[in-house]
Amino acid sequence: MLTTGTATLLALMTLIVSCVVGGAVGFVSSLILRLPWSLKVAALDVGLVAVVSISAAYLYSAIAMARGQLDSGVKWILLTVAASVVLRHLLRLAALRSPH
Repeated sequence: MLTTGTATLLALMTLIVSCVVGGAVGFVSSLILRLPWSLKVAALDVGLVAVVSISAAYLYSAIAMARGQLDSGVKWILLTVAASVVLRHLLRLAALRSPH
């Protein structure tokens, strides 16, 4: 059984890793899609990642508790974070290419 302090530390580490992964995925997505990338874009990516990471953690823990499995779901959280950033950059690309 995890103590509250250990669980909090694991949650914070997952959040930090998620933010790093999200920032890296955002940078690579911008390069591949040939979109402008700046500190503002990076900050928006990291903000999105923080919200999605926390939401995904709650969702996956609720699913795990309902199924009776005590899996942390970190890999699924990171996958969800990466997918959300890629989707954001695809939407940016669509907005830039669409006629106004």
